[in-house]
Amino acid sequence: MLDRIEANANRFEESRAFLARHGYPSGDIWERPTSDARFPDGAHFRIEVPTVNSADAVRTLVRVVEEEAGVKINRIDQTAGIMRFSDKEHEAYLDVGRENDIEIFFALGPRGIYDIGAQKMINSVWGHASALRTRGMEQIVFAMEDIRRIVGMGGRGLLISDEGMLILARKMREDGVIPPDVKLMASAHMGHNNPVTYRMLEDLGADTIASQRDLDFSILAALRAAVRIPLHVHIDNPQATGGFLRVYDAPEMIRICAPVLLKTGSSVLERHGMVITEELAVAMARQVAVSMETIRRYMPEAVQTTGKAEDLAIPV
Repeated sequence: MLDRIEANANRFEESRAFLARHGYPSGDIWERPTSDARFPDGAHFRIEVPTVNSADAVRTLVRVVEEEAGVKINRIDQTAGIMRFSDKEHEAYLDVGRENDIEIFFALGPRGIYDIGAQKMINSVWGHASALRTRGMEQIVFAMEDIRRIVGMGGRGLLISDEGMLILARKMREDGVIPPDVKLMASAHMGHNNPVTYRMLEDLGADTIASQRDLDFSILAALRAAVRIPLHVHIDNPQATGGFLRVYDAPEMIRICAPVLLKTGSSVLERHGMVITEELAVAMARQVAVSMETIRRYMPEAVQTTGKAEDLAIPV
């Protein structure tokens, strides 16, 4: 392994030196150093459950995970889109967040998959590559209305799948259109997977960045070296995006990527964005519990946020 590291370090010296001069990692970091960064409350990691797209099932999920399994959820993501839910349904999400000190992140609704563009109908990887990006200025306006709506109801977490919308959300926050405590999460559906792009997303205003699901430890180490903000990593994910079960990787992900949000529970789902039933909510809760048991078994020294930390995007 050391010979391989040395060989890689000596390749493409001019390009690597250029990257280093501009503050980027000069390559993937094979040594996988331990991150000494932490959340503001001193925690190494937080637990995040993505694709919780049912207001009826969200309370079941939290009850099973927290009351029956004794595991604290720190963040829940609704990924179907704000425009897909009624105010009453949104209140159910917000109430769960308020009552349990859980961040609730809401995906913006108007995206390419809901627009009239035919690309979303192409059943191929390439056809869906930009499916969640925002098409045209009218969709930009509609997405801004989604932001105004959910923030006005008390939501404080926005899940954003388009770099332009990330810029606008940051400007809305800077201009006082939305409160300064609203947090902006860059979605993995943007397709980013290298440190240069991560630095760009941080510069554009992202408070946290969700990673691609198939990144190895050396890439994750380079991502951590490139940005200061928390990363999200999937330790399991739906079948449609690989169905990976990386639960045994979780302790190493915490060591390398802290502060990090571990996304878990969605491996029981067929795909992202689907509406979940109460039965699926229970299955997701069980996967979360298994993931947490593994972390406690192999990295008991890792600290999770369990209280109401000041930087959490808990609904108001």
